[in-house]
Amino acid sequence: MSFWNPLTHRRMRVVLPFALLSVLVFGTLLVHRLEQADPGDPAYLSPGASEGTGSDRLAAALRARGVAVDEATTSENALDLVRKSPGATLFVPAPAFVDLQNLIGTVSLPTGTRIVVAGAELRDLERTGWNVNHTGTRWAAKAVSAGCTIPLPGPAAVLRHRYEAPDGTVCFGGGLAAFTDGPVTIVLVGAADPFRNDRIGEHANEEFATTVLGGDRVVWLSLHQRENAEPEPSPSGSDPSSPVEQPTGDSQATPGPTVPPTDLPPAAGGGQPPKPPLSEAFPTAFWAALALIAITLLAFAAAAARRLGTPVAEPLPSRVPAHETMLGHARLYQRARARRSTLDILRTAARRRLADHLGLPPDATSDEIAERAGLAPDHVRDVLDGPAPQNDTALVAAAQNVEKLVHDVMRRPDELDEIVEGEPS
Repeated sequence: MSFWNPLTHRRMRVVLPFALLSVLVFGTLLVHRLEQADPGDPAYLSPGASEGTGSDRLAAALRARGVAVDEATTSENALDLVRKSPGATLFVPAPAFVDLQNLIGTVSLPTGTRIVVAGAELRDLERTGWNVNHTGTRWAAKAVSAGCTIPLPGPAAVLRHRYEAPDGTVCFGGGLAAFTDGPVTIVLVGAADPFRNDRIGEHANEEFATTVLGGDRVVWLSLHQRENAEPEPSPSGSDPSSPVEQPTGDSQATPGPTVPPTDLPPAAGGGQPPKPPLSEAFPTAFWAALALIAITLLAFAAAAARRLGTPVAEPLPSRVPAHETMLGHARLYQRARARRSTLDILRTAARRRLADHLGLPPDATSDEIAERAGLAPDHVRDVLDGPAPQNDTALVAAAQNVEKLVHDVMRRPDELDEIVEGEPS
């Protein structure tokens, strides 16, 4: 009996291609996200990291040109170094971890300071108030020529994020935008590829990176986590046992903004910062890899499945003689050493033939067959229900006993006498 449903078959023919296409697209997105460099990695665009996503090759190339490279791990430290070096270049390789507006607006920087920001996204620029627009993002960085009045080497792989600066200059097809914000010149680079060790040797990336960051001094803001933008607790809310520095007579207190006290209760856990949720405890690449592994396991499970749906009888591609089929099955059983299965097949066929010959139901027991055939029950049970053979010799002997039992029952002497008596003399 076939349980094939033509309607379901047609529906699967429509749904299955779209399902496979969706899995392919989703898997491609996961692989692409997994291959993206993580700004939270301590080696990401770090001037002292030799990894592929590091930037020690760029730092060495700048020093070879006589450019001093100073690494800063906080925005405050970076601003102090920039204020001490007029005309310096502040390099921000991870704008997602920096408040760009406060980086410029809260302090007065020397005239001629340049700030180079690599790979700024739309959410990074929305908080700045700069007169610049983010117009799109490519799948990967593209190497293009400068195509503007600024003398920059090319082609360079900077075209990933596209920018528009109405009051500035746009180069590399939108991959670089330069404009001024007060005394500071802002340079937005659409991709971090020219600054990475594994990409700096491609195209004219090294010449581009050293030109953009060139000058007398580069202050490298190396941040790999978001800085705490919240103000520190006032001394009145701190531990009373901690000493408070009193102003001396020679120093004058600098007036500052007064923060009104709040009525909020202290944080739980003795003032410790709250733990991040599980979704933020691991980088995005970890979750992308986890989802990709799950899809891979599902694909292996689907490939290893024997069938989808109910069994359907199909015609054989060619006719095979029964003797060859029997020999083929026998060799397979022999190779698998399936002695018990082989003997069970012989016993089942013998039981069916005996029941049909004796007029018994197909599920007749060995005792019923012995009673109808007039044989000893113990003998019939031993032949049809005996233990499994332990070797090939025992299997051959058991098979011969089954064959002899069938022959004895179906060709009994009384039947032979009746056949002989009925023959003409």
